Amino acid sequence: MVKKYNIVGQDFSINLSDGYDLSILVGMDRFFYTIRLDNQVLVLRTHHFPTHNYLQLRTAFEHVFQSDKLLQLKYRNTQIGLLTSIATLIPSDLYDANQRRFYLEQNAILNKEHLVLNDALESVGAQHVYAFHSEIFECLQTQFPQAVFYNVSSGLIATHHRYGKPETVYANLIGEYLQIVVFNRKKLLFSNTFTHRSAADVLYFIMLVINQLDLDAEKNKLILSGEITTESPTYATLQQYIKHIEFVDIPNLYTYKNINAPDYHRFFGLMSVVVL
Repeated sequence: MVKKYNIVGQDFSINLSDGYDLSILVGMDRFFYTIRLDNQVLVLRTHHFPTHNYLQLRTAFEHVFQSDKLLQLKYRNTQIGLLTSIATLIPSDLYDANQRRFYLEQNAILNKEHLVLNDALESVGAQHVYAFHSEIFECLQTQFPQAVFYNVSSGLIATHHRYGKPETVYANLIGEYLQIVVFNRKKLLFSNTFTHRSAADVLYFIMLVINQLDLDAEKNKLILSGEITTESPTYATLQQYIKHIEFVDIPNLYTYKNINAPDYHRFFGLMSVVVL
């Protein structure tokens, strides 16, 4: 059963919303958001949906917008992270904005419903090109006309670039997505999003990256974030093959203020979009 969160801290005030920042994570089966004052989390809410077609999903999102009064307030900044596995990184000096769709079509099948977007990742000298469903994007844009949109993976790349350790494998799990990022000091060695169905899939993709980059599962750390705990079957599987496993902890990124907080690492993908 999916665990839901509805946390509103005692320091949150509706009358002060124009001084707060709203961060949202959107996927095909979820709508998470947090309200923050600088790096202090005041509100955390999660909405989950069963598998939908796009028309049903749009209806579900519109219901959330109408029923959740906090989403109808005005905020200082609104950032929306989009979950997608259709993405590629292009070196900035080779990037041509007119070829965005072409870049993706080399490795993925796009249809007319796909909207192609890009994030400028200046810190790593790359453009992150990705696709998202155009109707859902328009639905979000209508509700949040001042919002800035990003790929969730772009936030993870930027965050690990700023705060990460060299030759460490970072793995973030959100629903069926496994997002892996690896840096060698400040040089991005690897970034990709995989879809998984089991603990064995997660292990396979992580070991594939470790072997591809000639890392050592006995020496190099695996730092986890997202929807995984020490009690998870996936964690138990990873422990059998990887010696050094930790959960992400970057105190400068965010803290929970006067609320009964979930594990820090659990909503790392949602929180990391503010680094962009």
